Parts: sequence; C-alpha cells; structure tokens
Amino acid sequence: MKESSLIFIISQPRSGSSLLQQILHSNEAIVSSPEPWQMLPLIYTYKKNSITSAYNPYFAVENFTRYLEETENGIEKYKNTVKQLALNLYEDKIGNHQYFLDKTPRYYHIINELIEIFPKAKFIFLVRNPLAVFASILDYNFKGDYKTFLKSEDRIDDLFLAPKLIEEGIRAKQNSVTIKYEDLINNTEEALSKISNYLALDTPLQMNYQLQGKFTNSLHLDTKSLDKHSKPVDSYITSWKKTINTTQKKKLALDYLRILKGNGSSYYDLEAIEKDLIDYVPNKKKIVTIPLDLLMKKEENLSIFQLIKKRVLIKLQSKIS
Repeated sequence: MKESSLIFIISQPRSGSSLLQQILHSNEAIVSSPEPWQMLPLIYTYKKNSITSAYNPYFAVENFTRYLEETENGIEKYKNTVKQLALNLYEDKIGNHQYFLDKTPRYYHIINELIEIFPKAKFIFLVRNPLAVFASILDYNFKGDYKTFLKSEDRIDDLFLAPKLIEEGIRAKQNSVTIKYEDLINNTEEALSKISNYLALDTPLQMNYQLQGKFTNSLHLDTKSLDKHSKPVDSYITSWKKTINTTQKKKLALDYLRILKGNGSSYYDLEAIEKDLIDYVPNKKKIVTIPLDLLMKKEENLSIFQLIKKRVLIKLQSKIS
C-alpha cells in the first residue's frame, strides 16, 4: 500500500468528524473503520509524553530512544519500520479501494509525526466553533456535569491543546484541505466539492450517507445523530444553547472563549462568538458562579486563597441551589 492512499481526518473531538467520515466512506473509492487509533501507540513508542500506566512511559521512551541511538540512524530506521508496519496494517483494510480513511480525533497529539512519516498522505483538517465543541463535550460526554468535565485532563487537552496543535498542523501541511463544520452543514455541496477535488475522486462526494455494517451500533463511533439522519442537518449549529442553560455554564463558556482569544486562535471570529454568548440569556440563573480556572486547575496547583475561594463558592452554590 502506498502512503498516498491514506487519508487522515484531524479534528477536535465533537467537531463532526464522524459525520464527515460517513460521507467519505459512502464513496466507492474510500473505505474506513471506526476510530482505528492505530498510529497513537506506534508513535508513542518514541514520542516523549507524560502518560501514566503500569510502567513509566517517559522513562521507557528515554531509554528506548537511547537504545536506538546506539545504532547509526537508529531512530530514522525505527520510524521507517513503524511506517511499513502501519502501511501493512492499513493494507489489510483497504482492499480494492483507492483510499483508506483513518478518523481518530486524538491524532491532533501526533500531527507533526504523521506528517513526517506520511508526507504523501492526504490530510483533511476539520474545525468547529469552539463554543459548540465546549458545549457538545459537556453534554455528550459528561451529561452537563461541568465539575467532572473540568477535572478530566484529556478533555482539557481537547479544549485548549487541540486548537493550538491543529492550527499549527494546518500551517505545516501545505498539501491539505481545511473544512469548517458549519460549511459542511450550510454549504455542503461546496465543502464536499473542495474535498472531492483534493482527493481527485472520479465520483464526487455526495451528502447522503447510510451507516453500514461495522459502524452500526459501534461503541467506537459517535452515533448520537448519525443514525437519526442520512445527510447533514443544521439542527446542531446552535445546539450549544440547550447545553449552556445556566449562568454558571455560561460563565465557564465565556472564560473558555477568553482564554482561547488570549492564546491567539484565529480560524474563527472569537469576538463574534463571544458576543453571541454574552447576548444569550440562559433559562436558569445561579446567584453564585465559579470561574473556569478554579474548577480546571488541580487543587495542589491552586494558592491557599484560590483553594479557599473555590471551596467556599462550591459550598455556597450547593446551598443556594
């Protein structure tokens, strides 16, 4: 299998990647599987990280790379081995199709490595209004429980690290295509034409799709809306309003947007999104609201004053509620 037969969708979780995957998978030239996650464990054998498990992966990577460096060009040889192993595994899936599509949202962690290993692969970057992403993760993954949501380190990465790395990836990978979720919904034909041209498909992509075989009721695929529809619908564009239904959640969402603005995220007009949120009036008011940073930071990283403030606000909020 040639690396040019690979397509990667790179996105934040909750950005519509499952929808885009189904649209692409419905084309006769493209085959896919529910979130392979194939490249994460392969790349993290040599990529430095802070993951914790039964052994210390940081020391594992330190020692393994040292071991590889004992051989001339050892790391490069290993990367080539990883590449061939990955292509062999993808080849088992591609069959007679032109492309294999790997849709794994957490690949934003390894964008640079994917570009390095597969420079001829196709990269589709999918981005979405960050307010909608925030609300969708809060609703779909945490059922509105913002305290548990903001204690989750991997979800904090999804909120803050993913936009930064994706934006860097878009700049780094010149031969790629970037699609906004909102364009996929509101300007579907134009967005799909852009992807079809990029992939040089004989049969252009169509907006209609149907869940097939391994995707039906898969635990590894977001079927929140996919099994309800057969084409993109606009009902999720402003669905954040249903989730941001209290002044507390509005406070958290505003804090999130303002941090993104400070980080310099540029592929959305954050000023306009912030204004929409400011103008929006939730149907439930909280007299006491807790700032995002107090809920997001680990307690050991808070000052004494911040820790006391956090605990007092949580207690007051629960009593008043």
